[in-house]
Amino acid sequence: MKKILLLSAMALAVACNKERPVSSNPAPVIIVSIDTLRADHLPLYGATGVETPSLAAFAKDAILFENAYSHVPLTLPSHVTLLTGLLPEDTGVRNNLGYRFDSAAHPSIPTLLKAKGYATGAAVSAYVLRGSTGLASAFDDYDDRIDASSEGGALGDLQRAGDETEAAAIAWIDAKRDRPFFYLLHLFEPHAPYAPPEPFASRYASHPYDGEIAAADAILGRFLDALKKNGIYDRATILVLSDHGEGLGEHGEAQHGIFLYREAIHVPLLLKLPNGEMKGKRIASPVQLADVMPTIAGIAGFDVPEKAKGVSLVEVARNHAPADRRVFSETMYPRIHLGWSNLASLVDSSYHYIDAPRPELYDVETDVAEKRNVLSDQRRVYASMRSEVESHDRTLELPKNVDPEEAAKLAALGYLGSSSNAAQSGELPDPKDRIGDLDVTGRATALYQHGKYAEAIAMLRDVLARNPSLADAWSLLARSLEAAGHPEEAIDAYKKTIEAAPMLAQGTAISIAELYMRSGKFDDAIQHAELALSAHPAAARMIIAEAQLGKRDFAAAERATQEVASDPAKRDQAAVLLAQIRNGQRRFAEAMAILDTVKSSAGEKVPTNYWFARGDALVRLRRVPEAMQAFQNEMRLYPKNREAYVRLAVLQILSGNEPDARRTFDVMLQNNPGPSSRVMVDDTFRVLRR
Repeated sequence: MKKILLLSAMALAVACNKERPVSSNPAPVIIVSIDTLRADHLPLYGATGVETPSLAAFAKDAILFENAYSHVPLTLPSHVTLLTGLLPEDTGVRNNLGYRFDSAAHPSIPTLLKAKGYATGAAVSAYVLRGSTGLASAFDDYDDRIDASSEGGALGDLQRAGDETEAAAIAWIDAKRDRPFFYLLHLFEPHAPYAPPEPFASRYASHPYDGEIAAADAILGRFLDALKKNGIYDRATILVLSDHGEGLGEHGEAQHGIFLYREAIHVPLLLKLPNGEMKGKRIASPVQLADVMPTIAGIAGFDVPEKAKGVSLVEVARNHAPADRRVFSETMYPRIHLGWSNLASLVDSSYHYIDAPRPELYDVETDVAEKRNVLSDQRRVYASMRSEVESHDRTLELPKNVDPEEAAKLAALGYLGSSSNAAQSGELPDPKDRIGDLDVTGRATALYQHGKYAEAIAMLRDVLARNPSLADAWSLLARSLEAAGHPEEAIDAYKKTIEAAPMLAQGTAISIAELYMRSGKFDDAIQHAELALSAHPAAARMIIAEAQLGKRDFAAAERATQEVASDPAKRDQAAVLLAQIRNGQRRFAEAMAILDTVKSSAGEKVPTNYWFARGDALVRLRRVPEAMQAFQNEMRLYPKNREAYVRLAVLQILSGNEPDARRTFDVMLQNNPGPSSRVMVDDTFRVLRR
């Protein structure tokens, strides 16, 4: 009997692990997400300031939804909702920073289509959607090849051009063209900072946001043309949409994340069905991004997960829209990042209610720009909408242990760089009353990004005098002081960040450890890195290894390096550090072999210290001209690496070219201003003269 039960259980397990059969007409499914694209800036939605011929042509083959809404004006949680049909309160992903998507706990379009035999892939253009957020585990293939180095140009580090992402998408689709597949293509062009390529930069010089829209439209056109060329376009289900809009200063917010006015949550949404069914149709009924999941479920033939909130867009287009439908949106950003009140909203075909310390109600039929609060005139509407908003779970589980390096990268994209102590109790400020200070912080961010550190520091000190609990400003002040060459003051500012956001103590400790490391205070660096081991083991162990190398404890440095080497994100960086250890041990041939392996793996995107370590080995091997070129490569790729300038200048002086050495140091001081850099220059000349 036990044997029969065992065999039955085995048979059941095998059956459960088999892929579900492919539907009878497994058409490809493609989503193109154009980040930060306001619906009302498109001609399809009534705009006149920009030309979008690709979207116009696509709309002729598609169903256009005139009133589609995002549930959250932030990239990561919005895409999670798009893929799962769940609201942020259900997935737990409430913000770009500090939250991770659990694909095993929440079925999504790619996981459910994978069970139907579909190949699943994605290519994303921004660091905020990197695979380590949990998204990659939902797909077979997830292309997030964005240089995430914290050195170098911030924009290039944190996003890639849409052309590159589109090319990756087409290559993947071409390889899967003969089988059913699902693909997500994410373009980032309309996102700040607005820097459209030519010819759009010149054509939209006074409106660069529209120029970025035009650039995204051109990329979309090339992508759709490629689908037509390889015979996929006609038979595919294709959605073109955006995750959220952009403030553009209309209610005081330059970008997005703080407010929930229509400019932030009203998004374009177009659905092309196989063979152009219902093409050219326009639907005025309110719809939402959570509707995408049940739409694809109906087309591909899988069951909609029980907790999914949406309805099929196909059914809406067939005039089966729910009566008096309302769409819920939220933003926890003001609470998490700024210590202000979080916001929620509810919108239908007539009214938009925003739940805030001072609530707002707008008649969206007569006041599209939402300039006149009619709450006092529409008390019944207000009471009904407020009651429905209160039915949503807005309990906030605070993000913990956010890596400050990660926060800095997000800040360069327009997201402020840390999280404030959202656990504070009592009545929180209404973002409407504090948005002016956020504008000041945004201007300071721009100054920091353009290397105007002294101006940024002065502006941040002023805003912090009024808002001493604004952790974002403390974090940015610390980075500005660090860049300006004031490491001790930067450490103090990082400590203020911890006071404002104690949940970030472990992550901020890494920033402090890095400062101690660069100051040659290796024991202090190790102590602070050890504080972060449980939250950020790889980053902390890298600092510990570097500090041990600085102390010339090669055995301890190698142990710490080997503990990091298994992490794919740190593999090349750990290998470079191992090569530096071999240089310290005078095993130069081994160091060169390790570096050759890194180069074959990383190509041109080698990590920091790669060329420095190579130059160091080449000098010891008496290949001085090659070493000098290696140090120059390091300076070009990582202009903050002061040791590369020093090594090159030393070689130039020893070669009798002191004028060249002085020019090298001039470049170093330009890229690394501050007293500590000047001390390095003076010490170098003093030692060599001695």
